Amino acid sequence: QIRRDAVESFKKSEKAKEITEDELKTAEKDIQKFTDEYIVKVDKTVEIKMQEIMEV
Repeated sequence: QIRRDAVESFKKSEKAKEITEDELKTAEKDIQKFTDEYIVKVDKTVEIKMQEIMEV
């Protein structure tokens, strides 16, 4: 939801000529990179928690 809203906001800015198409593409890539990094962090946290649960 948040990622989608951010991308839509950048697309609106590009349509309004507030940013260039290149800036839009860069922003989309940055948002995706940020999202991917946090998915990895969440996955690692889940794995650690699962291991803790299995120990008990």
